[in-house]
Amino acid sequence: MIVKATAPIYAERAAKLVELTGSFTESIYIKKGDRTADGKSFLGIIALSIYPDDPIEIICEPPSTLLKEKILSSGLFACCKS
Repeated sequence: MIVKATAPIYAERAAKLVELTGSFTESIYIKKGDRTADGKSFLGIIALSIYPDDPIEIICEPPSTLLKEKILSSGLFACCKS
């Protein structure tokens, strides 16, 4: 799933994302450009330096429609039209 950040993902927003992804048993990865981080790792997410409108790929193995719904309803990300 490709999304765009609605605001910079720093401390508080990264913690919210880790809390959200941590509630899933699936493996979740966040990819920005050529860098990928464990979606359940606070430091990994911070290291990606995610800014507003950055296209981000969220990978869930196995895929989860519930994760997509929660990510989009969290306010952290919006659908990416491209």
